[in-house]
Amino acid sequence: MKTTALKWVTVLSLFLSTSQIFAQTNSSEGGDVMDLQDCIDYAFANTGTIKNAVIEQGISQAKVGEIISMGLPQIDIEGQFIDNLKIQQAYLPNIFGDNPNPNEVVPVAFGTQFNGNIQAAASQLIFDGTFFIGVKAAKVYNELSAKELIRSKIDVVEAVTQAYYYVLVQKEYLELINRNKEILESLYNETKATYEAGMVEEIEFNRIEVTYNSILIQQTQLEQLQIIAQKLLKFQMGMDINQPLVLAQSLEDFREFIVTPTDLAEASRRIEYSIMMTNIKLNNFDMKATKAEYWPKLYAFGAYGFNAGGNVISDFNSNYGDFANIGLNLTFKVFDGFNRSKRIEQKKLKGQQLQNTKTDLERQISIEQEQSRITYETNLSTLNLQEKNMNVADKVYTNTQVKFKNGVGSSLEITTSAQDYQTAANSFYTSLYDVLVAKLSFEKANGRLLDYIESEDKSEDEETLKKHNNERK
Repeated sequence: MKTTALKWVTVLSLFLSTSQIFAQTNSSEGGDVMDLQDCIDYAFANTGTIKNAVIEQGISQAKVGEIISMGLPQIDIEGQFIDNLKIQQAYLPNIFGDNPNPNEVVPVAFGTQFNGNIQAAASQLIFDGTFFIGVKAAKVYNELSAKELIRSKIDVVEAVTQAYYYVLVQKEYLELINRNKEILESLYNETKATYEAGMVEEIEFNRIEVTYNSILIQQTQLEQLQIIAQKLLKFQMGMDINQPLVLAQSLEDFREFIVTPTDLAEASRRIEYSIMMTNIKLNNFDMKATKAEYWPKLYAFGAYGFNAGGNVISDFNSNYGDFANIGLNLTFKVFDGFNRSKRIEQKKLKGQQLQNTKTDLERQISIEQEQSRITYETNLSTLNLQEKNMNVADKVYTNTQVKFKNGVGSSLEITTSAQDYQTAANSFYTSLYDVLVAKLSFEKANGRLLDYIESEDKSEDEETLKKHNNERK
């Protein structure tokens, strides 16, 4: 029985190593009643992963606004006040005065002790190729953040669904153990009574007692694992692990094991593929922006202000004047030491890397589709056999109980058939969970986990992916 418990602990530990809307009714247990979709919606609203992805979208949108603002008028107001503690002198030929001497140099101080000015300056971008390309690239970056949100949602769907399945499997397996425990308890009590009456040998009673004690241990272990499994589900949902929760569905709601075929074209819905295409597009914009640095840049500017000066501050009242200017600023770099050409070369090589990665990703998606299909079909075949084994073991177990009660069977048959039945049941529920996870993996491999997202969000997310598909055409 320890092997059974350790197997489930191992499965649970694998869950704990992975990452990641209230129902409207309450059960008699006082907890929120949720089906799988409710749990997923709750996770979308409460997990830190989704919240951070939404915030990242806001950051990317603000980034677009930051870049666009560079093309709007830039206005600055600045002022200056200077106290020339010692005015700098200029040395000039002595050509003035009563005794001019060109060969003689005399110091002359220009300026006043106090100077000040204030001005408003404005500039406006008229043409800058890097700016216009940057605006387009920023919008694509915003699209990338939207796709990253989709990826986060898909990861949450997978984590919550796996945890939900695990709770249901644990619950049904525990119910089976509880039923088996009641049967063994009745058999144990009957055997104990006949043993105390001297009608059954001690070894017969001891065998029944060992089997009964073993199932009590297994029941306790599974009850604890059930508690941990529910806390794990709440953790993946972003819910307080101590908050009551009741699952509205049973395993029967997920026993319709049907998958539909797919191909690589459908797998273009895979968010990883869509993100790859967006990264390729961003790299192309980056290369275009670098090339645009060779283009001329034209800005208009203007300024208006006042300046004043004097040897005492009170002179500012009379010694001041205004000034204004407007103009155009055109810059065109002729040679930069091959700096930009080398950066363009880097972008081209990066583009080749992305294309190679895209090809590898297409192959990876193809093998994941095939592998997930084979794994699913293999696990489903195993499940069918395990179910047959469990039914046969159940039948044998039932027959041995009848024989033992009628005095034509032995306790050894009872204990052996009970252990065989528990082993077969454990194998069945392990296989059942494996099939559920394999089906989920198949859906993920074919880009179908978007189906678990709310209708409004799903339409927005599909629109984001559709942009990528249209660009490919």
